[in-house]
Amino acid sequence: MAIFMLLERRDLRDRLIGLIGHGQLATTTKAFDEAGSRVSRQLLMQSLVNLLYGIAVFVGLYFLHVPYLLVWAVLGAALRFIPYLGPVLGAGAPILVSLAALDGWTGPLLVVASFVVLELFTNLVLETVLYAGAAGVSQVALLVSVAFWTWLWGPLGLLMATPLTVCLVVLGKHVPGLEFVGTLMADTPALAPDYGYYQRLLARDQSEAADLIDRHIKTELPDSVFDVLMLPALNYAERDRLEGRLSSEEESAVVDATRELIGDAAESIHRQSATLSPAPPETDPSLLEPRQPLRVLGYAVNGIADELALMMLARLLEPLPITVEITRARMQALEIASLARRQQASVVCFADLPPSPSSKTRYLVRRLRAALPEVQIAVGRWSPEALADESPRALLDAGANHVAATLLETRTHLSGLLELPRASVQEAAGVNPPPEDRRP
Repeated sequence: MAIFMLLERRDLRDRLIGLIGHGQLATTTKAFDEAGSRVSRQLLMQSLVNLLYGIAVFVGLYFLHVPYLLVWAVLGAALRFIPYLGPVLGAGAPILVSLAALDGWTGPLLVVASFVVLELFTNLVLETVLYAGAAGVSQVALLVSVAFWTWLWGPLGLLMATPLTVCLVVLGKHVPGLEFVGTLMADTPALAPDYGYYQRLLARDQSEAADLIDRHIKTELPDSVFDVLMLPALNYAERDRLEGRLSSEEESAVVDATRELIGDAAESIHRQSATLSPAPPETDPSLLEPRQPLRVLGYAVNGIADELALMMLARLLEPLPITVEITRARMQALEIASLARRQQASVVCFADLPPSPSSKTRYLVRRLRAALPEVQIAVGRWSPEALADESPRALLDAGANHVAATLLETRTHLSGLLELPRASVQEAAGVNPPPEDRRP
C-alpha cells in the first residue's frame, strides 16, 4: 500500500486538492508544503539521531563483549522510530542477552548503565541540538497523541503518531475554525510576550512577571522591555476596565505592580548594558561642553497609568543629559504653561495612553501652543500596535511637534533636541565665561 501510494503521489495530491476545492488552492498548497516540510525535517533529524545512537550502542556493546552487537545496534536504531516504547524495546533485548551470556552481575549491570547514560545523552543533548522543534509539536501534545493513536490503531498508530500529529497542527494553522488545534498542540508560545506578562499581573504573580522582564532584557534589546512588556499591560488594563472586564481595584493592582517593577527593570537594563559595553556613539564636540541638561516637563493627562509611562521614559533618558520633571497635580493648560516657564522647560511631554481618546490632549496642546509658541511639545500615545491611533494628524494639527507610539521613538526625538539653545553651567551659576567661549 505504501509503495503504491508513493508511486501515485502526484495523482493523490491533485485529487485531494480537487476535493478541497479550487477556491482554497493557495491555502491548500501552503498547507501541503508545510506538512511535507515538517514531516521530512522530523524524519531526517530522527534518522540522524538514531544513526548516532546505533553507532554508540555498537561501540558500547563491543567493549562490554555482548554477542551479536551489530544486530542490537541496528535494532536499537530502528526501534527508536517508535516513540517512547521503541527505546525500551531496543535496550531490553541486549540486556536480556547479557544476563545469559556474561558471567556474574557486573557485565549486565554495566550494559544497563550504558543504555541509561546513552538514553539520557540522546534525549538531553542530541535531540536538543538536532531534533528539537523539527516537528513543530509540543512534547505534551505528542505524548497525548501517541496514546490516542496507539489506542485507536495499535502498533501502527504508535508508528504513525508523529506524522499524523504534525498534519493536525498544520491543519490548525491554515484551516479556519481549527485554530484551537494549533494553539493546543504547536510548540510555539501560546501567548504573546505582552499578553503573558499582563496575565501574570492579573494573577497577582509579580515574581513570574519579574522573571519575564529579566528574560526579555537578557535575550532581546534591553531598552525595549518597557515598550514590549510593561507599557502594554497598562494599555490592556485600561481597555479591559473601559469594556467592563476589569474592575477599578483590579486595574489599580496592575498599576501598583508595574510601579514596583519599573525600578527593578531599570536596574536590570543598566546591568545588561554594562555587560554588553557598547561603543560610545559619536557626539558633536559642541555638545560636550558643560551645559544645563535639556529640561522636559512631563504631564500625565489621564492619571496614574500615564504617570508611570512618564517614569519609564525618564528611566530610558537617564544616560542622556535630559531631566524629566513629572507633575503629579491636575492642571489646566495655562497652569501647565506657567509651570513650564518657571522651570525653564524646553519641552513639554504629554503622556496619554490609548485606548483613551486624545480629545483632552488635543485641547491641552492647542492652548499650550497659543501660550508658549517657542516650546517644543511632544505627545506620547504609547501603546502596542493593536491599540495604536490610526493617525497622529489631529494632534499635529493642534500644535504638537512630535507624536510617538513608543517610548523609544520619544527618546530618539528628545535626543535630537539636545542642540536646542540652553544656558551653559557657568551662565546658570551667574559666572560670565570668557568672550571666546561664549556661544551665540
